[in-house]
Amino acid sequence: MEHQGPTSWLLQIPFLPHEEALIHVNGALVVFGVILVGSIVANWLIRGRLETYLVPSGKFDFVGLVDVTIEGLYKMIESTLGHDVDKHFAYIASIFIFILLNNVLGLLPYAAAPTSSVNTTFALGVCTFFYYNVMGIKTHGLGGYLKHFLMGMGIFGLPIALLESISHFIRPVSLGIRLFVNMFVDHSVVLAFHGVFAWLLPVPLLLLGLLVSMIQAFVFATLTAVYVQMATEHDH
Repeated sequence: MEHQGPTSWLLQIPFLPHEEALIHVNGALVVFGVILVGSIVANWLIRGRLETYLVPSGKFDFVGLVDVTIEGLYKMIESTLGHDVDKHFAYIASIFIFILLNNVLGLLPYAAAPTSSVNTTFALGVCTFFYYNVMGIKTHGLGGYLKHFLMGMGIFGLPIALLESISHFIRPVSLGIRLFVNMFVDHSVVLAFHGVFAWLLPVPLLLLGLLVSMIQAFVFATLTAVYVQMATEHDH
């Protein structure tokens, strides 16, 4: 879905599509590149000097920002997954950062949020759908995982299993639609008011957009953690 004209710098990047309909693809690739470069830089800074960063320096720098971000994400995911946090931290933290940066990209001048396209958000929902189902099968085995759908009722649980299966297939759609609608509306409102009150309200509106971007990334990551917890939990 197009939200920016052809003047967007996202459509002028060499070797990437210049069609407006693919602006969300360009944005997602830009975000991926930023994450890749940031990861390489952080790894280079920390490698061989881990002892130096064990105690926070108290200064605001790149390493400190990475440390605070990772620690906050770890605690957030741990609150849902408990001791299993280490198994799933990489995926859930990655999808949080990816969604957050995609959201924030739409607040930059002449850019567009890839998450304002249903193609992007639905793809993210499908990724989470496959992830938690694969983890559930890996934890319980295929037979054990399918028994979860029966709710311990044996053959009498087949109707419930059918409804549960339908709800599972709806999850990637609901995840994608929720993120898409919120980001589309938020960025549309911000852009509309910014155009009318360009010299009066830009900062408050951008701060509001940043807050919404963080909340939506948090909601998506939290729901992902909940789905993983439900798929991998053991019966007691």
